Amino acid sequence: MLPEYTPDTSLCERFQEFHDRNHWVFYVPRTGSEDEEARAYGLLFEILRKQTAIMMITPADPERYEPVYREAIKYSLPTIRHSRLFTSKVPKNNRVYFIEEAEPVRDFYACAGLVVPGGTLGADSTTTPDLVTPILAGKPVLVGPHRQDPTVKAAVEAGVVRAADDVEGLAEAARELLGDPEAASELATKAQAWLEQRGG
Repeated sequence: MLPEYTPDTSLCERFQEFHDRNHWVFYVPRTGSEDEEARAYGLLFEILRKQTAIMMITPADPERYEPVYREAIKYSLPTIRHSRLFTSKVPKNNRVYFIEEAEPVRDFYACAGLVVPGGTLGADSTTTPDLVTPILAGKPVLVGPHRQDPTVKAAVEAGVVRAADDVEGLAEAARELLGDPEAASELATKAQAWLEQRGG
């Protein structure tokens, strides 16, 4: 039996201008190390070379919210913090949406065009990758080079998620999926069927 996934989709209205302008929105949830965050920002920079995009990102450990945000300032990217947004929309000049509250983390899967799970980007990550939630949300999944987790390994072998070994490869795969909604939807549908077959 698959778990329930009923997100608060009203949060996705914050990104409506991005979607209306065909700008890309992707999500890197539950990162577990500085290396993972650095690769996530590297992926964003690579994507921004050719396409306007915004990255949603949140560390897995609430105790790391403030340190990770402070560290991210060095990237000099226009960033808005979930806890500090007092309007209904994310300003279109923002490039990072930093989530520092545990409760809405699952809701934001519904807002993304692509999910890159924490726990797959860095060898020293303390996070167990979550493939189930993005698949339940109907989102295509792209995993990084660290694929030892049994579910991640099985999903890659079944061809229901995309995988890449470095930032450049991740950016190329992300462009292919975000730039081709039909292919992204097909991959997400295939992943849902695979998940149902496995029983979650």
